[in-house]
Amino acid sequence: FQQAAFVVEGVADPRQLGAAWQHVVDQTPVLRSSVVWGGVAEPVQVVHRELILPVSYLDWRPLSEAGQREELQTWLDRDRAAGLDLTAAPLLRVMVAQISDIEVQVVWTFHHVLLDGWSVFQVLSDVFACHAELQRRGPEAAEAAHPLVSLPVATRRPFRDYLQWLRSVDRREPEKYWRRVLAGLSEPTALPYDHPPVQAHHAESSATVRIALSSEQSNEIRGAARHHGLTVNTVVQGAWALLLSRYSRQRDVVFGTTVSGRPTELAGVESMVGMFINTVPTRVHFDNGKGALSWLRELQVEQAEARRCDVFPLTQLHAWSELPAEVGLFDSIVVFENYPIDGEAAATHGLRLRELRAIETTNYPLALVVVPGERMSIGLGYDPALFELSTIERLTDHLMQILDVLVEDPTILLDRIDMLAEAEHEKLLVDWNDTAREVPADTMVELFEAQVSRTPGATAVCCGDVSVSYRELNKRANRLARVLLGFGVGAERFVALMVPRSVDMVVTLLAVWKAGAAYLPVDPDYPLERIGFMFSDACPVLVVTTCELDSRLSDVNLGIPRLRLDDLEIGAALAGCGNSDLTDADRLLPLSGAHAAYAIYTSGSTGRPKGVVVAHDSVVDLATWAGSEFGVSGLSRVVASTSLNFDVSVFEIFSPLVIGGSIDVVEDALALAEPRPGQRAASLISGVPSVFSQVLSQGSAAVTADIVVLAGEALSARAVRQITAATSCTRIANIYGPTEATVYATAWYCDAAGFDSDTAPPIGRPVANTQVYVLDGFLRPVPVGVPGEMYLAGRGLARGYLQRPGLTAARFVPNPFGAPGSRMYRTGDVVRWNAAGEVDYLGRVDHQVKIRGFRIELGEIEAVLARHPDVSAAVVLGRKAAPTEENWSGLQRLVAYVVPAGPQVPRTSVLRSFLNQALPDYMVPAAFVFLDALPLGRTGKLDRTALPAPEWEAGPRTDYVAPSTDTERALAEIWADLLAV
Repeated sequence: FQQAAFVVEGVADPRQLGAAWQHVVDQTPVLRSSVVWGGVAEPVQVVHRELILPVSYLDWRPLSEAGQREELQTWLDRDRAAGLDLTAAPLLRVMVAQISDIEVQVVWTFHHVLLDGWSVFQVLSDVFACHAELQRRGPEAAEAAHPLVSLPVATRRPFRDYLQWLRSVDRREPEKYWRRVLAGLSEPTALPYDHPPVQAHHAESSATVRIALSSEQSNEIRGAARHHGLTVNTVVQGAWALLLSRYSRQRDVVFGTTVSGRPTELAGVESMVGMFINTVPTRVHFDNGKGALSWLRELQVEQAEARRCDVFPLTQLHAWSELPAEVGLFDSIVVFENYPIDGEAAATHGLRLRELRAIETTNYPLALVVVPGERMSIGLGYDPALFELSTIERLTDHLMQILDVLVEDPTILLDRIDMLAEAEHEKLLVDWNDTAREVPADTMVELFEAQVSRTPGATAVCCGDVSVSYRELNKRANRLARVLLGFGVGAERFVALMVPRSVDMVVTLLAVWKAGAAYLPVDPDYPLERIGFMFSDACPVLVVTTCELDSRLSDVNLGIPRLRLDDLEIGAALAGCGNSDLTDADRLLPLSGAHAAYAIYTSGSTGRPKGVVVAHDSVVDLATWAGSEFGVSGLSRVVASTSLNFDVSVFEIFSPLVIGGSIDVVEDALALAEPRPGQRAASLISGVPSVFSQVLSQGSAAVTADIVVLAGEALSARAVRQITAATSCTRIANIYGPTEATVYATAWYCDAAGFDSDTAPPIGRPVANTQVYVLDGFLRPVPVGVPGEMYLAGRGLARGYLQRPGLTAARFVPNPFGAPGSRMYRTGDVVRWNAAGEVDYLGRVDHQVKIRGFRIELGEIEAVLARHPDVSAAVVLGRKAAPTEENWSGLQRLVAYVVPAGPQVPRTSVLRSFLNQALPDYMVPAAFVFLDALPLGRTGKLDRTALPAPEWEAGPRTDYVAPSTDTERALAEIWADLLAV
């Protein structure tokens, strides 16, 4: 769908211009054509003998210039909404509005199937020539012009001659070429969509961002290209390829380029009118150690070779690729317009063109259009349903930045080209990471003991019916610490804790720290093999447990002393110890913030767990931030529901104890649903979203809280609303952080009453003394809106992995943006900055799957599915199905695991229909499995390995795809004959 709007000076009678246009239509067969779809084996373009061109005549002379502009825009919008039906001729129409006695505003609407850009110039030249002749003959000639044949229309070779020539071209060499070029292509290059394309883009690119280069800039680009033997087209294509590579994080990109399609060996082809232009794939590979100039020259050579094979339609080229029929080769195109409408042709006939506007749609979400000239023009057409204007503006800014670099230093290495301007660097690396805050030089032990002196009689810990004050908690921790010292406990030594959730658990944690050691939490339900590995890896000097739990270790040959808290001998030893605070004189070594505070084992990709060691200084930083963020009231009564094996427990237990709050220790988060006299009133509760989902599925939570902190998993908008309603909270926090960054690294907050979004909330901004870097594979910052891997830096970084120096070096890498010697942690999480300076979580690097050639982030499907009112929780996996008649190759398919929101299980067809409204069909799961609850691991996080295999069912039928090659058509006819269909 094309609209050309322009003003013509020198037209006194609009009807003469309309009559001239009609005569050109009469003499140009392709302008009288339409497309027939029904009842034929393949679409056919049909030429009608006669056709009346619809011409609308308007008079805008009474309007002001502003009124005329407004009227023009209204007409363009209305005309665009009317569209064009390819099956109903005519496929063009004209509006002529008189805006002065000698000027008319013209809007010419036509479908691209009729004409390419060069043909537009040919048709207008003929229209202007006919108009000049009609003016010469006088006003009455306009009425007599149809079907007059004596008006001057250039003699042109018919378009059908080109079609006959095309059928005669030998396909063997072009097929070899395109099969080589497209070999191994598994997907179109990803674009930075703001909104997921629900289905394939259908010619809706209706907005454009244009950049008019200055004469100086234009001359610099032309001069640099000419100096190095390059065309401007090659330089622009190279810049676009590099832009796509950076935005998609791929080193192999493909986009479409338009070619004239007019073979030089066909005589008279330059004067033909029709749709010759063709779009062919341009595939670009990146060797980032190569210089830009040599790379551009290779691209130009490849383009020259492609020009020898570019006459075949894109459908044929797709058939020579390895992609399935429903997957396009590319989603963006580059158009280099060497055929602007020539003002000289109008001037030859006493006319002048001005205010030319070309409004067009393409079959692609992005279309880069370059118009050469004294001042080059670059326009990026886009579909507003898929992209926000701000995204397109960033794309054009980055394209211009790349062009500037290529022009200024063509020999630069590709991996050294930076598409971010200095201001963007400053914003991404400095402004959005300006999180420096003062932190006390004290240790956590000193901070706790200072709080004891301030509020000795205040309640510190509650567990069931038992509660202790700060004074009593401190005394008990001091006594136990002195007992621990007798076992050789001290700095840089681990004490394994296998204790039940109780007041004694908190006493033990503090005692270990007071003795100068680090604690190692061990879940008594862990397999003995895992416990044995942890003990052999961390080499704890002591195991603190109880008599009951100790019996579970009877089969483990530990060789490690054990202290049973409920043993009578230990009780007697505790009674004989002093209550006073320990000093460095009591410890094996002086207490230092650099010493290890704890080690928590997390699962490893190799199947071997890894121990993350965190220093006291990092815990102080966490507690200081929490106190500043949530305040005394927010931490006044915190529910401690998280296992010690999950680092959120560090936040829940220690943050309140250094600010005067109390801890309400419960067995786990599910205890919040247990009936009890009255509701549990808390200032803050925290947990994993899937755990809260289970709590809510059992009925109303038996707890109210002012603040709910959610972490550990992606958070859906639906979950925010459900938790807000169930807990009556006033504030929601969505917080992100790996164990390697001491619990929390970013945070997003909202007032519960003000949340009304259907979009999953971001994970927010970096917390105090933390820096967030979103980087590409070369550790370069990526622009806003572009996915990259998250790296974390700052005071909260863990020391590393216990006994794993190689892994520590691989994950904790030098920080190129920080002070010398500083480090940053590579999280493996895929995120992006949004325009507000917040981080959106997209998924794991290893949670991407590829289905039918499309790369898919499973979290995106989960977020949409969770919005359905009948879905309480959802997880999506890619699973390989056993070969069947439907899926004979056993390819990977999507499986959705759904927890219903009520007693009724939603119908699969309903969920599919819901997903189809927001996602493309390749992202709709092939199977649905309904569960009472999602399986959780011991840390409360989702256990994906425990999700059951689905029972595969036949999927919905796909849309008919017509055969596109001679071989396919022949096979289709054979099967049709055999099956009598």
